[in-house]
Amino acid sequence: MTVQYIRCLSGENVIADVVEESADTLTLRNAIISQMMNEQQLGFSPWAPLQDPDVNEITIPKSVVIFITDAAPQIVEQYQQMFSTIISPTKNLIL
Repeated sequence: MTVQYIRCLSGENVIADVVEESADTLTLRNAIISQMMNEQQLGFSPWAPLQDPDVNEITIPKSVVIFITDAAPQIVEQYQQMFSTIISPTKNLIL
């Protein structure tokens, strides 16, 4: 899973698993957008809420992308909890 933060020309902050990249397009799986819930909390919702729920990938042109970078570790962890079937701890446990 390659979870990336994608900033679009439209201003949307997209978090998604980038499954394929070509010269002109990106194919994203389980794309979500962040929304400010209040001054201290982020919420997430599907990027394409009207997309067929059985289809979890979307291909977009790179021309709508401002940048792609690694997402913050806590965002990646939350994303993985939302979409992974197996959840592994990311923090070391003290025994």
